[in-house]
This record gives sequence, structure tokens and C-alpha cells, in this order.
Amino acid sequence: MKITKILFLSLIISILTSCGLSNMASKYESVNINVTPPTLQAHAGNVEVNIDASFPEKYFAKTSTVEFTPVLISGGGEKKFKSIVIQGEEATGGEATVFYTTGGKFSYQDKIPYTNDMMESKLELRAIGKSKDKELAFDSRTIANGVLATSTRVQNTEDLSFAKSNYEKETILEESAIIYFLVNQSNVRTTEKSDDDIRRLEEFASLGNKTHSIEVKSYASPEGSVDLNDNVSDKRAASTLRFLKKMLKKANLDGVDNKDLYTEVSEGEDWEGFNKLMRNSDIKDRRRITKIVNSVEDLEKREQAIRDMAEIYDAIEKDVLPQLRKAKITIRSFEPKKSDSLILELAKNNAAALDMKELLYSASLTDDIDQKISIFNSASEIHNNWKGYNNIACLMLENNRLNEAKKYLSKAEKLNNTASNIQNNKAVIAAWEGDLELAKKLYNKGATTKNKALLDLRTANYKKASRFFKNKNTHNAALAKMLNGQNSTCNENTAECNYLNAISYARSANEDMMIKSLKSAITKNIKYKEEAKKDLEFVNYMTNEKFLNATK
Repeated sequence: MKITKILFLSLIISILTSCGLSNMASKYESVNINVTPPTLQAHAGNVEVNIDASFPEKYFAKTSTVEFTPVLISGGGEKKFKSIVIQGEEATGGEATVFYTTGGKFSYQDKIPYTNDMMESKLELRAIGKSKDKELAFDSRTIANGVLATSTRVQNTEDLSFAKSNYEKETILEESAIIYFLVNQSNVRTTEKSDDDIRRLEEFASLGNKTHSIEVKSYASPEGSVDLNDNVSDKRAASTLRFLKKMLKKANLDGVDNKDLYTEVSEGEDWEGFNKLMRNSDIKDRRRITKIVNSVEDLEKREQAIRDMAEIYDAIEKDVLPQLRKAKITIRSFEPKKSDSLILELAKNNAAALDMKELLYSASLTDDIDQKISIFNSASEIHNNWKGYNNIACLMLENNRLNEAKKYLSKAEKLNNTASNIQNNKAVIAAWEGDLELAKKLYNKGATTKNKALLDLRTANYKKASRFFKNKNTHNAALAKMLNGQNSTCNENTAECNYLNAISYARSANEDMMIKSLKSAITKNIKYKEEAKKDLEFVNYMTNEKFLNATK
């Protein structure tokens, strides 16, 4: 008898349980489901879904749970968002509870990576009810159609970081020598004429390079009257120049008799040199003396104030002033350079004859990309330098050959793993491939303002991106402003720009300009004919005769 009652009760519970799930499944349409925004959108490389569900009174069975799973179905297959389990008031294991008598609600948010096939898609909400050991799949509900993908139309216009050659087509070489004089004297002493720096100057002059300029600057130490010191400085310049011309003639300096090459400057009292020597000296109260020099404008009063410091003036007179009685000679000449034609010929046929700077520079002398690659490759292999490989990677990126660019950047990084050029180019690749977190990390090591702005655009920081593009009319500028809520157009003569303008005009309900721009885009690139048919930016025009004619 007891066994019969138990079996009867079990049967009743099973029937009630099944009825509860069946009732929920049959009334599933009474559950109010809202997707915000109602059309899914792609941002920062993802499609995000926001769902708010509201259950009516006396709907949710007390002992049941329902697992809801949004699924995006497209030509590329099915992509599931995360599931959420909702429980009745007597059930367990759910993330939110809905009461039978009063009903209830839940909010849900998740995102999945965007792929191009998702433009034409539908979002289903699938539900599986469970109670005890019973399970029942509810009919799927379509809650959204398609994905608005305008944010993905960023053009790959990032700045690539070519390593500079640092080659100078004109390099000025120089050599200097200093002649020292006795107090109040201006004659060039024999001992000065044979100093090491004079011998180096003479050797430099005899190299035979074309002369750029010859300069003589003379000075006097700040002792005695200003007029006297100016006079002795003038005389030192004149005597130094006479000595110099004789020496340069013996050295056969190019242009030695060309007066236009010479500059003669008499500086007079050398207070600047005095200050510098004082700061670097061990003389007591040097800071006090420097303060006097900087605060007393009258030169003779300044000198007298220093003389009055009798306890240290002897040290100044011995260690400082003699170094200010001088004339400085500077000869500048042009470094001999190979002609551009010779540099390019050697780069092609004998790259080892060129230094690193010349090799990198030679690549700018040809428009042949294969030649450039060969030259850059030689630069890195011959000189074991990262720059050539990095520049090949840039050429690959310019031609959208990302895998090859990665290979060369890897080779460059083995030679220098800290170069900001390499990090920037790796970041560009990461941005183009949608790995925005990696791009952000790499850009922290060096990025142009433009590249940071484009990363802001790619990561949905539209406000910040639009500030950078404020005064620009490029494709990316118009896109940044559009996504920031400021409808805008671009002025580039490309299919991409024409298509973006069509979107802009569709948003502002300018039908004529929308059709005109769309036709221009399709004329330049036929792919936009099919793309426009599934682009939800044109949803209000899908049955428009002009639109249909433009896309047929």
C-alpha cells in the first residue's frame, strides 16, 4: 500500500514538473526581451549584446531553471555568447531568481569578436528549461538582425617607422687650435707655433678638402681698461691671421687666398670664458666672484670689485687670466662625398664598399622595391644592423604583406630589441590584425600622435580620436567624427571615402548625395555593390528604387 502511494506521488510530481516546463515553453513569447541597441553594433573589434528580459506574473515555475544562450548566426556559422541560468524561487544553481507570483527580470551583457560575415546575421535567444530530471528546449526566438559594422572601416594609414639613414649629403668637418699670448702682448710666440693643436690644424689643412670657412676669434683677459683690452684683442686677431695665412699657404689649403672664406672677430674682454673657468675651478669664493660678474654691469667696476678680493685675486691672476689671453683658429671644410650615381652603383654591385649610412641612403635613390629590399638586406647582413631588416618590414607593410613584415621585424629585433621603430611597426601590425591590447602595450614604447589617435579610433575611444582629426578631412577623420556623433564627410578620391560619404548622407537622409556617393564607390570598387545590400546603414533604403538601381 505504501509503495503504491509513493509511486502515485512521484507520478503526480513528474506530471506537474512536465506541465510547468511545458507551460513555460508554450508561453515563452510572453517573456519581454529587449536588446539595446536594437541593432547590434561592432566596436573595438567586438560585437556586444545587452539584453533585458522581463517575466510576467505566474510564468516562472517555482522548481525550474532556464538556461538562456544568445547565438549569432551568420554565413560563418554560429557564435555563442555566454549562457545565463535563471532559477525559480525553489530552485538552485541560477544567477538570478524570478518569483512565480510576481514575476521578475534579469539583465545580461556579453561580447564576442566581430567577423565580416556578421553584417548579415541574426541573433537568436535559445532557452533550455530544467526541473528535477526533466529538460525541455524552448522554441528559439530571433531578437535582433544583422550587425552595424561602420566602426570597422578604419583605413590602415598608421605611420610606419622607417629607420633613418642619417646620411648627410653635405658634412662640414672642422679643426681648431688656440694660441695663447702674454699679458698685453699680441705677437705669436715661437712656442705657440709648434703646439700640438697647431700641428693638427696644419695636417687638417693639407688634406686637400674644399674649404668651407676660416675663422679667427681673439680675446683679452678682463684686467686693465676696457679700451686697452679691446685694442689688444684687435691686435691679437690681426697677428694670428697673418701667421695663419703663411701656415695655410705652406699646407696648400684650398682657397687660401679667397678673402670671402675668412672671418676675423675681436671679442675683447672674455667675461663668458672667465665665468666658465671660475665655475670649474677650485678657487675659494668662486660663487661670490661669479655673482659679481653677473650683477655688476659696469665692466671696470666689475674688475675692480674682483681685484678688491685681494686674498684670492692672486689665484685668479695665476690660474684663470692667462687662459683668456688667446685667439682661436677654426678651419672648416667639406667632407669628400661619393656621387649619388656612384653610391647607387656600389649598392647594387659592391655593397661592402659602402658604410651603413651610405647603404641606407642608397635605397632612396631607386623606386624599384626589389632593389630597395636587396639594399636593405645587404645593410643588415654586412653591418649586422637592425635598420635594414626594419625597413624591409615597412616595405612589406606598405604592400599589406603582414606575415613577411613579421619575419623581418623578428630578425631586426634579434639585433636590437629596444629600438622604438621596431616596437612601433609591431604595434601597427597588432592594430591591423585586431590585437588592440598588444598594440597599446607596444605603442607605450614609442608612437606618433597619429598612431595613438588611430588606436583610439580602433578601441572605440571616439571622442579622443575625433579631437586629433578635428581639422582633417581624410577618411579616418570623417569616420572618427561620425562615430563620435558628428556626421561628417571625407574628400579623398577613393572608393572607401565615397562609400563612407554614402553612409554619412544616409544618416542625414540626403538621398540624392547618398546615391551619388554610393555609385562613385561602386564604380571604383565593385565589391561595394554587394556590401551596400547588407549594410544596415542603408536599411531605410533597401526598397528604394534609386538604391536598388545603384546596387543591381
